[in-house]
Amino acid sequence: MAEKTDKHGKSRLRIYSEYFGFLLLYQLFKLLPLKAGYALSIRLVRMLFYIDHRHRRRTIAHILYAGAAGSESEARRIAKSSYDQFAKLLVEIVKMNQLYSRERILLTAPREVIDLVTPERNSGNRQSIVVTAHLGNWEVAGTAFAERSGTPMFSLMRPFDNPLVGRLILNHRQSDVHILIDKRLGIRPVLKALNEGRIATLLIDQHAAASEGVECIFFGHPARVHMTPALLHLKTGVPILPEITVRKPGDDFTFALRFSEPIRYESTGDKKTDIQRLTQRCITALEKLIREEPEQWLWTTRHWLDLDRRNAADYADWKPPQVCLEAYEEEMARNAPVFTVDWQGREVPELQPQSPANGAGQAAESGRA
Repeated sequence: MAEKTDKHGKSRLRIYSEYFGFLLLYQLFKLLPLKAGYALSIRLVRMLFYIDHRHRRRTIAHILYAGAAGSESEARRIAKSSYDQFAKLLVEIVKMNQLYSRERILLTAPREVIDLVTPERNSGNRQSIVVTAHLGNWEVAGTAFAERSGTPMFSLMRPFDNPLVGRLILNHRQSDVHILIDKRLGIRPVLKALNEGRIATLLIDQHAAASEGVECIFFGHPARVHMTPALLHLKTGVPILPEITVRKPGDDFTFALRFSEPIRYESTGDKKTDIQRLTQRCITALEKLIREEPEQWLWTTRHWLDLDRRNAADYADWKPPQVCLEAYEEEMARNAPVFTVDWQGREVPELQPQSPANGAGQAAESGRA
């Protein structure tokens, strides 16, 4: 008799095996000091880096494909660092309840964003739609930004492949100021949360299903990107804020919420074009931010339609729609200086001002123009 599996195709034996293995590490990381936990986690994840040839090769190939490295040796270095950063994230998820402190959260952003989201500079509506990526510690971003802006937040989530592991992680992800909404419930609970004045946080850097996304340029190649932020902005007018959560040097649980300029858009009446243009602007803004911190981005996942997919050959001659090219160039041209403020809203003088990195201008033209 065949062993029963869950809806993800996993047997009960595999689910519990994964769970107890994770639980063992969970309890160990909880007991260890942060830096000792980092050291152990990095050692374990580096073992995977060397043993799992398929994902190691894929990660290096993705870095080269995106033009984030000029040679295979540089791509390998970035890949190894990306694995190390993910290893740190695993420890931070476990130790968030022990070590998280709002005083260790910096805000690095254009002046317009600082003026919009900080209570000491804006006593009115601070609501936004935050689009973010799997970079640095994206798990801490929800609580940190909700507390920093003084505005409650919600995030969309998909069910974990292992529900038991998911429960452990979700206990650290949500809080009084940060709730989670299952993406399978559709748009209604999302609009309800926005109508209640909550901030929305959406991870949009990974592949979207055909029903959930539109084709856009991402690092010069076709990708299907989640269109939910565009739909919400067109429906509500709430500004979109592209963001990444960067792990700062020092290994002391300090992070910077790094924002680019707000995205605001006036509808043309052509819904399809509006969604395409807005989604392209969102993913291009994130691409620019990722290029500033490539070693902290999760490169392993399959981001593109023309690479590592059964139907990749269908996109060999893909040409981006003109609306995507226009939106890409429009977003790439925006380069406002950014400033860093601490938890009290005081500027950090040694970090002022900063010009955002912009080495991606040629990406859309690399075989796609």
